[in-house]
Amino acid sequence: MKRQFCIVLFLLLTAGCATHELDRSTIDEPSGQAVGVQGAGTGPEIAAYLTEAYNNVLTMCRNNPSAPSFLCTGVTLRATQHSTQFHFWNPNPASTGVSFSWLRKDAKFSKLVFGYNNGFILYPDFFKPTGKIALAVLCFFPVDGATDHRPDEGCGQYPNRPNSRPCQSQGITTAAHYIAHFNANAGMYGALCGFDVRDELDERGAVAFTEGVKAQGQLPASAFGTQNEFRVRKWAQNIGQTLPIEAVFYINDTGKVGAQYDQRDFKTQTGIWIPMIKITLPQTAANDARFEFIPADQAISS
Repeated sequence: MKRQFCIVLFLLLTAGCATHELDRSTIDEPSGQAVGVQGAGTGPEIAAYLTEAYNNVLTMCRNNPSAPSFLCTGVTLRATQHSTQFHFWNPNPASTGVSFSWLRKDAKFSKLVFGYNNGFILYPDFFKPTGKIALAVLCFFPVDGATDHRPDEGCGQYPNRPNSRPCQSQGITTAAHYIAHFNANAGMYGALCGFDVRDELDERGAVAFTEGVKAQGQLPASAFGTQNEFRVRKWAQNIGQTLPIEAVFYINDTGKVGAQYDQRDFKTQTGIWIPMIKITLPQTAANDARFEFIPADQAISS
């Protein structure tokens, strides 16, 4: 049974029951804008939603064991570099998938991939505005998975490294299993496995993701400077208007310039205004990320 069907059935059976997940039901659309066109919140509201999503450490969504927590919590972000040669929301045509990282209170890291300074953020799937497409999350690596060199849309075995095949296929199903695997392979990205979290796995995928997040939290301190990695199925080119993009972000002044360019470009190409959010990444495990909307930093106000 597909997870989507299970979720719909669950909602019908439990309508009116209280939940403990992020509640965006009070979001107001800007006056005169159609739902799913302008977005689902002002800059300060989006910063508040991101903060709440970051702090929400549920292990499942809507009390559904088949709904992994990334569907309703955490901050799914992709680090990018701005360019006049392509739009930030278009996948690399040569890539077999699209890589993201997932930031949450129990899944922290101190820097972005390749030392990048800006990028964009996706809505959690359960809170994307009407008219936005669902993106398929395929696998999760507690640390960078060197996915550009892997088959199966980036989730398969790294060439000539059999220990890197998907975790469940080699009996790695718990955080403890993964930590032993990490230590045995000296933390080499290409030698490490990823957890299969595809939708069709239902509860098994949700459990695998929970164990992957636990594993990230148990990694040695030396791994804190390396981001985790989601692999997402590649989408079509030039569909920015229907992608579930919540915001662009930056982590410093260098990234601010790139985010300003991307904010303008997205509005020009799609007609949709999205906020620029400043993310302060935690520099130690004791610190937390911060999400801020700074009006003076915005390239455009609407």
